Amino acid sequence: MKSILGPRGLCLRFSILLLGLIVALAGPVPAVRAELVINELMAAPARDWNGDGTFDYKNDEWVEILNTGSSPVDLTGLYLKDATGDEYHYGFEGILEAGAVKVVYGSDAVAWQADHDAGSTGLSLNNGGDTLELWRDLDDPRVLSVVDVVPIPAHAGGSDRAMGRMPGTLDWVLFDALNPYGGDLLPPGTGCAPTPGGTNLCSAVPAADSSFGALKAEHAADRP
Repeated sequence: MKSILGPRGLCLRFSILLLGLIVALAGPVPAVRAELVINELMAAPARDWNGDGTFDYKNDEWVEILNTGSSPVDLTGLYLKDATGDEYHYGFEGILEAGAVKVVYGSDAVAWQADHDAGSTGLSLNNGGDTLELWRDLDDPRVLSVVDVVPIPAHAGGSDRAMGRMPGTLDWVLFDALNPYGGDLLPPGTGCAPTPGGTNLCSAVPAADSSFGALKAEHAADRP
């Protein structure tokens, strides 16, 4: 059968074959998905968390990501969004060193959206329950993928109540020293303080199982 690829199609096929050969010779590529996680977030700020001298419910929301790997990770092509709509709320850039964290405040998201003609919603974390998603998108449908997804239950949306991963185990808990949670829903309260930009410091032992699997199951059960 006669080829209908044309010169550009043949060139593309050759490039793909060449890329495959290079990857095969170079060995496995480190998986970014396994290295980057959403580490802590605050959906309902009640004070000036971004340090600009003014409290604003939209500008003072924040999300923190963590590089759990042993090597630096290029954040280019990584985006934050929630489960509502397809628009990204913030796009990352720069290098995140091994073990380091990156905090995105609502004001950072508003500024990024203004630069990219993407509205002005900020991080848009819903206090009554939401889902936060970290995506990798390099303007190439072959690379588009979800890096991390975190369901945020309603009780994690209490004022100045952060939800984050327990040091060492990465299990989800509430950092609720500023607004203690006394219920028995997951994730449980710890009495520990929120730590945007720093290590999640908490020595308290949660009273209930705080595994991410249990949290996701509970979140799914609450849906209509």
